[in-house]
Amino acid sequence: MVQQWLRRLCWRPFAMQSRNQPYVPFHATVTQPVAGVTCIQINNRITRCLSHLGGGYDFAVCYLIDQSLLIDTGFSWARQCLRQVLEQLGADQTITTVINTHYHEDHTGNNDLLYELTGAPIMAHPLAIPEIRFPSNVAWYRDMLFGPSNPTNVMAIPAYIDTPHFRFEVHHMPGHCPGHLCLFEPQQRWLFSGDLYLAADMDSQLADADGPLWIASLERAMALCPSALFDAHGTIVIGQDEVRQVLERKRDFLIDLRERTYAAAEYAQPIEVITQRVFGRNGLVDDLSLSDGWLSLVTGSDFSRSHLLKSFLRDRRAP
Repeated sequence: MVQQWLRRLCWRPFAMQSRNQPYVPFHATVTQPVAGVTCIQINNRITRCLSHLGGGYDFAVCYLIDQSLLIDTGFSWARQCLRQVLEQLGADQTITTVINTHYHEDHTGNNDLLYELTGAPIMAHPLAIPEIRFPSNVAWYRDMLFGPSNPTNVMAIPAYIDTPHFRFEVHHMPGHCPGHLCLFEPQQRWLFSGDLYLAADMDSQLADADGPLWIASLERAMALCPSALFDAHGTIVIGQDEVRQVLERKRDFLIDLRERTYAAAEYAQPIEVITQRVFGRNGLVDDLSLSDGWLSLVTGSDFSRSHLLKSFLRDRRAP
């Protein structure tokens, strides 16, 4: 209760003020990796530093397709910068559809801005809709990193999304979280993958991650034979062989983690013991975190290795 009142009386007013007038200015980088696709990357000195510490992948980016479709709306600290970019591109007059690849706040943080600017419907997978309409309070560090997300109306995404020149298939590919989706354009063989890839060897995740579903989704993505991958954190890979290699590395990493988890779970024991057996003790960080990783230390175990291990153990059939 005390935490709720502190959030309401102290943090919320500061967060809303910072959203409209950030204390550290943001800058946008706009690129066109292929014809018809515009990548909008927004960051500042703080987010670049945090991204580097988090593994090198960028904060969430937005993709503007055919000037009419926006995939993800980014994190809310970037609200004013995103508004300026969309207005400069004239996209505030042309966007007709907004899609959230999933419900995490760094992908939905400016839904309300897009509705205010364009009136376009916002769409997501049905399993993601409750968290977008009625967002839960998130851990303190996520508020600090991304800013607050306002509740927004969102509708269930259909099987296909059309733009003036492209037609995208909608594929439910959970694993990173429930209701995670990817968009695939079969003529161009483009895969807009949300957080399906994220990073090949990232072992710390939130509690809503599901390793077995993630492996299955990666295999379905590879079966599409995409020739270009557009990751929601800024990784862009061009070439069918190159994309397959990237997705295979991610899948093989998760499979190896699954097998090591099974090998460590020979009998009933605390998840902390299994985590230490899987990852070992390789320095001070592992000693302090009980092998749960440095991200577990700084996020109060909200973001940790053990979440993925638990998902593999839930999926394993008891002998």
